Amino acid sequence: MRKQARKQRGFSRKARLGALTLACALALGCAAWGCAPAASTAPTDSGDEGAAEAPAVEPSDGYSDQLASASGYPTEGRFVDGVTALPDFYQNSEKNAANAEANQPERYTDRNGFTVQPVPADARGFNATYLNAENRGCTSCHTMENAIMSLPTYHRLIFFGYPTEQTFANCIACHSETYQGTNYLGEAVHSTHMGSAMFESQGGNCFSCHYNDVKTSTLKRWDDAKYNLYQGFTDVTAEEAQASVSYDQTTITPAENRFFKTVKDEPAEWLVDDANVDPSIYENWTVSIDGDCENPVTMTLPEMVEQFGTVKQVMKMDCTINGVGQATIMQSEVEGIPLSKVIEFAKPKAGANIVSPIGSDGYDYAQMPIDWVVDNDAILVTKMDGEVLPNTQGYPCMVWVYNTSGGNFVKRISNLTFMTQPEDALMSQVYLGEFADDCTGEVYSKPNSAVLNYPTGVVLTGDEASPVHLEGFADAFNEPIKKIEFSFDHGATWQTLDTPNNDSKYWTYWRLDFTPPEPGSYLLNIRTTSIAPDGTDHVCQYDTQFMFTVE
Repeated sequence: MRKQARKQRGFSRKARLGALTLACALALGCAAWGCAPAASTAPTDSGDEGAAEAPAVEPSDGYSDQLASASGYPTEGRFVDGVTALPDFYQNSEKNAANAEANQPERYTDRNGFTVQPVPADARGFNATYLNAENRGCTSCHTMENAIMSLPTYHRLIFFGYPTEQTFANCIACHSETYQGTNYLGEAVHSTHMGSAMFESQGGNCFSCHYNDVKTSTLKRWDDAKYNLYQGFTDVTAEEAQASVSYDQTTITPAENRFFKTVKDEPAEWLVDDANVDPSIYENWTVSIDGDCENPVTMTLPEMVEQFGTVKQVMKMDCTINGVGQATIMQSEVEGIPLSKVIEFAKPKAGANIVSPIGSDGYDYAQMPIDWVVDNDAILVTKMDGEVLPNTQGYPCMVWVYNTSGGNFVKRISNLTFMTQPEDALMSQVYLGEFADDCTGEVYSKPNSAVLNYPTGVVLTGDEASPVHLEGFADAFNEPIKKIEFSFDHGATWQTLDTPNNDSKYWTYWRLDFTPPEPGSYLLNIRTTSIAPDGTDHVCQYDTQFMFTVE
């Protein structure tokens, strides 16, 4: 792993100097407009006979052009009468080049060892000078992981196994009206930032997180808008790009790339060391089969395996809150006890229509219709990729279900409880990734896609730069993927990867090879289309955007 760069994840030195210059200019401007305290006219007692006399105070209605000397233009007379001086000092290409050189984008080494340049270089230094790009957006100041762990109250955690950068996109679902109806993301972010001494000490303001969209007169999230505002990208049409793209639905996530999500127990009780799995926990773990059933029973996991047998299945886990371009997803070959056999043994009572897997940590909001559990081949997983289920993945047992999000994949099952619910409530706790973005009112990240082998902003050199090899996923939970489209020219032209006969039980894992025509920064837009249950096309409201720089 490359050495971690000592880049302060906050406001850069260039920005601080710029802010200082602006502050000085504003202070001088205030003085010119009569806002500064009046200078004293009393004689001094310094005793220094050689001291120059204090300048006379200008009238309160006087005006002084504070940038007259800075511009280089003659300081007196009409502007229109001094144009003969312009060729001697006023510059075009030289001025732009000098500003670009003074505002070269910063780079750092991320925690996965990749060199990252979040902002493209451009010929004028526009991104730094006029967008203040390096000092805007969530991850310009901090990682999302550390931001969550630094909150004054407890918050559950997600850590990616893939090197994809985690962003605010993973916060949208849980903090939406369609999820819990309280604790909205905007309110939480505003209250924690605007009262933060750290944020204020670094000059943070509304535009640290927002972009003023003059067309709609609204403040949008900077991270949603930034890639469409940056200058310096090399656009390549689909015809010119000639990218090689392919896909399969069988790729398995390597163990080191599985994501980690905390349970609800106290952290001191978590099982997090995968190198030390205690077999006695499995041997003595009991699951209570109870509720509205004829044959309630409590059994150990070994007893359940003996009674019901096990099956192996390749299955995906796509977290219900997986945001646009995020990596809270994996696919594995899992082995476990088929819940259809458990249901058959338990004999649900007449009218019983729900089975609720409940975790030992109290997680009890993953109720599913019995028919859904059977039709989607749910299993109580005890092994993953031929090994005992890791501690970090819910050891000793965890429910997995086809065509369902990770919100129903309950860890460390203690109960399988049968219930009777009204028909209109049967699917109320079956999570299919349909939480809305409160900014638009539309479903946020279904279907979804992301690049999984690099973080956005990665700098590629040598063999990695030609061709550039990208890998990622497309998924829509219970909806099959119809096509994935790729654009290297901000969506002007697209290269389409059709995915016929797609099976929604598995993720769609794509691979792309692209040879950049020249060094520089490039932007890849990914647009994903799935097939909704009514047969219509379902297109994500946001393109996934991925930036990379080649040298």
